[in-house]
Amino acid sequence: MKILNKILYTFLAIVLLTSCGNKSQNKSEENSVAQTEEIRIKKPDELGMNADSLAGKVQEQAIDAVESLNDQIVAEASEAIGQVYVALDALEAKDTKGALVALEKSTGKLNILLARKPDLALVPIEVSVKTVDLVTDLETIRDIKRAARKALKENHFQVLRYELAKLASELQVTKVELPLATFPEAMKLAAALIDKGKTDEAKVVLYTALNTLVISEERIPLPILRAQALIAQAITDDASNEDKKKEVLALLDNAEYQLIMAEELGYGDRDREYEELNKTIKELKKSVKDNGDSQALFEKFKTKLADFKKRIAS
Repeated sequence: MKILNKILYTFLAIVLLTSCGNKSQNKSEENSVAQTEEIRIKKPDELGMNADSLAGKVQEQAIDAVESLNDQIVAEASEAIGQVYVALDALEAKDTKGALVALEKSTGKLNILLARKPDLALVPIEVSVKTVDLVTDLETIRDIKRAARKALKENHFQVLRYELAKLASELQVTKVELPLATFPEAMKLAAALIDKGKTDEAKVVLYTALNTLVISEERIPLPILRAQALIAQAITDDASNEDKKKEVLALLDNAEYQLIMAEELGYGDRDREYEELNKTIKELKKSVKDNGDSQALFEKFKTKLADFKKRIAS
């Protein structure tokens, strides 16, 4: 019995020592990772413009983006969908005549669309926007990513999900589109079923048609929008005197910081174009410092950034 106890004590001691050793090793590994994750750029001390003004300019860009999508919405398609819901309500109320009138209106709207745009596969009918903003800095982003890696390593998937949800700073634009090729036929089939007294089958056809609506989401990174607003302000500033030059350089520093933040958040999957954009910013800063003619560089960068935003947001 004493021998058995000695064996057990020895075994427990080995387990405890191994466990402590593993914890120490894990801690050492975490510290090592933390040390190698250097912050790529220090957050600029000065913004170069009023913070409220920057927020306002970003908001203007967000509104422009939404209005641009709203312009694509086709009124006839939206009205056609509305009539489908009217038809369903009528069927629930046993009003088959009202349902047929509604479907006739819906089909009429869709036929007009088909005549005008026969090659159009999807017709936008609704756009909604949600803002998810992470007001933070690169140090905090690094800490969040470290916590996410730790949660993944330890199979704490709900913690991982929570941490990853923090890594978003974006406009989430959701678009609903109607498939023009198949929807009108569904309306005709539902109407034919109602005529035959098969109202339950007609309802199934209508609900199935509504389920064919295509929902797509576009994510526009807010750091990219901020970088665009900062560059736009820098273009308008006259850097001919030293005070203005400092403001322009501060704006460029902050634009560079926002681009690095977008990259660290994973927008564009560490796209190689980030390297080109940051290289152009450095060229701009040198040109401003040397009192060079920077206008062409500014315009080139502005175009590059707009194209980049469009590509990674789609």
